[in-house]
Amino acid sequence: MRIKLSEKFQKEREDVCNKIINILNLTEDNTFLLCDLDNDIEKQNKILELKAEIQQYFSCFNISAFKPNFNCKRPYLSIIRSILRKQNYNIENLDFWIKYENGFLKRTIKYKIFRNN
Repeated sequence: MRIKLSEKFQKEREDVCNKIINILNLTEDNTFLLCDLDNDIEKQNKILELKAEIQQYFSCFNISAFKPNFNCKRPYLSIIRSILRKQNYNIENLDFWIKYENGFLKRTIKYKIFRNN
């Protein structure tokens, strides 16, 4: 019987998750804002550069960013959410409003990443 990737590559999978978390540069409360990630092309590219490594250690057939001929609006976010969930991280998303000095409000999503041990 074939050995599952999750059993065969435990350390490597955890290393990929740590790379993703380091790229995101989470705040003290382990959160990041979607608008910040959308505006930071460098972070997006770093996450997308991990695709080859992710394919070695994870099953990717159900991750939309890896599907051919599938238009994914935010492939970097799809990768983050899918890979971290596969490694038993919980991702909580909350509506978040940013108030600017001129009184303008902007709605975004605040993601909190944590793990129940």
